[in-house]
Amino acid sequence: MINISETANEAGKLYFQGNFKDALSLYYKILAEDLNNSVNYYNIALVYEALNELELAVSYYKKSIDIDSNNIRSINNLAGIFIEKIKDYDTAEKYLNYVVKIAPEDAEAYNLFGNLSMIKNDFSLAVRYFKKSIFLDENYFKNYYDLAVAYFGLNDKENAIQNVKKSIELNPDFPKAKELLQQML
Repeated sequence: MINISETANEAGKLYFQGNFKDALSLYYKILAEDLNNSVNYYNIALVYEALNELELAVSYYKKSIDIDSNNIRSINNLAGIFIEKIKDYDTAEKYLNYVVKIAPEDAEAYNLFGNLSMIKNDFSLAVRYFKKSIFLDENYFKNYYDLAVAYFGLNDKENAIQNVKKSIELNPDFPKAKELLQQML
C-alpha cells in the first residue's frame, strides 16, 4: 500500500520538471489504490495533455468529471482542449456554460469564453468576457494579455497597449506580452 499524498506530491514534482512518463507511472500507482479519486484522474489527464495525447486526456478529464461533476479545473481544461486543439467550439461552449452555471465566480471560464469569442471574430464579446474574468481575478496576467489582443482586434490600440502593459507588470517573464507590445509600438 502506498502513501497517496506523498506519491501525488512526488508525481506533481515530476510533472513540473517535464518528466511526464515517471509522473504518469506514479499517478497510475495511485489509481490502483483509489479508483474514485477525481483529482488523480485530472492529474493523469494533465500528463496526457502535455504529451499531446488528446484522446486519453479527454477520456481522463471526463472520468474526473464523472466522479466529481463539480471539478471545475477538469471541466475548464476539457473546454480548453476542445477550443484550442480539437476545434469543437460547440462542445467547449457546453462545458463552459456548465461551469458558469455551477461556479459563476470562476474567472477561467470567462477567460475561455473570451478566447472562444475571439476565434469567432467577435472581439466586442471577447472584451466583455475578459473584463468579467479580470473582475473575478485581477491578478491573472493572461487575462490582461487576452484583453489586449481583443482590443487590438477592435483596432483600439490605446486600450490594447494599456492592458498588455498590465500583463507585463503582473508577469515580467511573459514573452508573448512583450512581443505583442513591441508589435503595437
